[in-house]
Amino acid sequence: MSERTGRPRRADLDAALVEAAGQILLERGFEELSVDGLVKRAGTTRPAFYRRYRNLGDLLVQLLLGQHAIRLEEIFDTGGLESDLVAVQRDQLAFFTEPLVRRSLPGFVASLRADEELRQTFYEGFLFPRRRSTGLILQRGLARGEIRPGFDPEWICDLLTGPFLLRVVFPGTGRLDEELVQATVGAAVSVLNPLLAVRSSQPA
Repeated sequence: MSERTGRPRRADLDAALVEAAGQILLERGFEELSVDGLVKRAGTTRPAFYRRYRNLGDLLVQLLLGQHAIRLEEIFDTGGLESDLVAVQRDQLAFFTEPLVRRSLPGFVASLRADEELRQTFYEGFLFPRRRSTGLILQRGLARGEIRPGFDPEWICDLLTGPFLLRVVFPGTGRLDEELVQATVGAAVSVLNPLLAVRSSQPA
């Protein structure tokens, strides 16, 4: 988040805005979150909000950053590509099943289509760093000789995250559970190294 000029920021007001945003998101979803409603509940003003955040998307990204890791390649280093990807997907499962995310993400995603600034904020602040981390994990697998060069890391990220996002935005399409973790990792591994996928599917 960029630095703001003007009066010094108050930590208690920062916390009040974050807490108020979380309450509104859980109660009503992102569609009903507004700057006016947020500052009223937090007991502050619009200028105070805009000294801290560019927009509501910026605030939501900060909420996500405060609760979920970004540099996944540093946290998940198990020594093997498949187990690294399973760890990443279990982290995704925890993220997408969190009540705040499930309540706010569908409306937030819908709003991205019409708001380029909001879309860029979310991509730069949250989505891109996580996709970058997955790319670094794939590069580690390449360096260990587990996969061959020439794969498309963006496509692998889509394979891993797409089903989770779909099931949050359209809840009737399937469950968010360990079975989805294993299925998405299996799909990614089968693209990266079919022989590894065959070995991993065989009983121990």
